[in-house]
Amino acid sequence: MKISFLTATLLAASALPATAASIIPAASGTALDGHAVTLPRDLSGHVTVLILGFSQHSADTTTAWERPVRTSLVTSPGISFYDMPFLEDAPSLIRPIILRSIRKQVPDLLKPNFVPLTSGQSAWKQASGFTKSAPDAAYVLLVDKSGTIRWQTHEPYSDALFAQLSQAAKAIAAEGK
Repeated sequence: MKISFLTATLLAASALPATAASIIPAASGTALDGHAVTLPRDLSGHVTVLILGFSQHSADTTTAWERPVRTSLVTSPGISFYDMPFLEDAPSLIRPIILRSIRKQVPDLLKPNFVPLTSGQSAWKQASGFTKSAPDAAYVLLVDKSGTIRWQTHEPYSDALFAQLSQAAKAIAAEGK
């Protein structure tokens, strides 16, 4: 696939490495398979791709990133991922209904990596570079084993952006060897 100089420049600008020493906020949740997840503690010494969704309409955009991350990238040694939808804005009385619906829709294979969160949304929005002009975007963060954000984007999935993510993840994973 041939990419024009202008396209390559725009893609590079939309997925820049994170600012120095940006650490992910602490978060605790329960994966859909029932196990507790606490970040950054549970990064398990891996480079981890975090796919964040902040609205009920972000499912399509997060899935567009999750599929290639799961099928192509996390097959590499030392790389893992979490899909993390935020339910903080949903009324607390409705959250159990939403969670039941999500559990039915998410395949069993993904449940250990699917961690709905109900608090901490403001801190995660700040860390991920959330913008009101893209509330339904997938906010994709690549973090090292200490929780430092090393790459991020909120652009729609593209092969070119995935190639950037893959290159960065593999390079960071190789640093830890």
